[in-house]
Amino acid sequence: MSAEKSPGDEPVATERNQHARSGTRATLKSVASALGVSTTTVSNAFSRPDQLSSALRKKILRESRELGYYGPDPIGRALRSRELREVGVVFHHDLSYALSDQQTVEFLRGVASELDKQQLTMQVIPKMGRRMTLQAAFQTTADMMIVHTDIGPEYLPELQSANKPFVLVDVSLPGLPCVGIRDRDGALLAMAHVLSRKPQKVILLGFQMDPAEKEFLTRDPNPPFRHSVVADRAAGYLAAARAASFPLDDLIWVEIDDLFPESTARHLARIRQFDLQRGERVAIVAMSDRLALDAMRSVAEWSDIEIASIVGFDDIPAAAEAGLTTIRQDVFQKGRLAARVLLEDEPAVRLPVELVVRNT
Repeated sequence: MSAEKSPGDEPVATERNQHARSGTRATLKSVASALGVSTTTVSNAFSRPDQLSSALRKKILRESRELGYYGPDPIGRALRSRELREVGVVFHHDLSYALSDQQTVEFLRGVASELDKQQLTMQVIPKMGRRMTLQAAFQTTADMMIVHTDIGPEYLPELQSANKPFVLVDVSLPGLPCVGIRDRDGALLAMAHVLSRKPQKVILLGFQMDPAEKEFLTRDPNPPFRHSVVADRAAGYLAAARAASFPLDDLIWVEIDDLFPESTARHLARIRQFDLQRGERVAIVAMSDRLALDAMRSVAEWSDIEIASIVGFDDIPAAAEAGLTTIRQDVFQKGRLAARVLLEDEPAVRLPVELVVRNT
């Protein structure tokens, strides 16, 4: 009778042979796959031994070394071994916005919760609206970067020339580490909710988009994943409208400068004057709670228009206070995971979202 093989024996041997033949460096992800455990379990074996049984930890450490994996990325390990170093957070707005926006503050708290464990400092690097180029921001003196701003492939040379470890937040570019949320899923949930209220027209309050990208999304019924938050949420709204057979001609698309989100009232006043008829039933979906809350204040005075529903995105504290239906994302967790992807070589993730139904 042959001896029973323990789970994972053959995959480890196979993976070991593959690495030996190819000369590729084993990674946290490849080792976890070979051992048949999660990446968090492998990471804990090296960084948080108290989270595992002694036997499991010894097994993971032994087999990881056989695969040629000796722990998280040496850059991060060297960084943590120094007395005090710095992580730069590149932001999409100026400092006054970053420190007054509830979502941004929660994100920074999440990042700080991980930096405190490593005794690292944080450098907040503002984009300064349109007065400062991102190329300059990438020349930070910080040792590593969390890039939380909407960048496209054209910025890759500048980002890579900084020659520093980095992670992207809320933007996805091929082959680069990214932490974000399932933006398209959230937009689908939001639009499906307002359409269930049977509006005649829907006002979509979004941020500015490249005209070519917008045209592409309105033409293609099944667009692939988009690298930017704005584009991927727009794709979700449009997909839900198509699924409900809602005419896209009855979708009023409003682009608002993200530097001035409170300008919503002015845009809505123009829509009311030129695009709506007395007695029409109208719904509003917004790409952020700040836009949705400003819309709530504006339409409260519309006695001749029936508001079927208003749905925001983010679930900031003010949304709950106002009774706003919205899409909830965990920004604290997003900040925490961004730091862990950067410092602990954990895999990139996209966090789930949920619809929170309130009074609107």
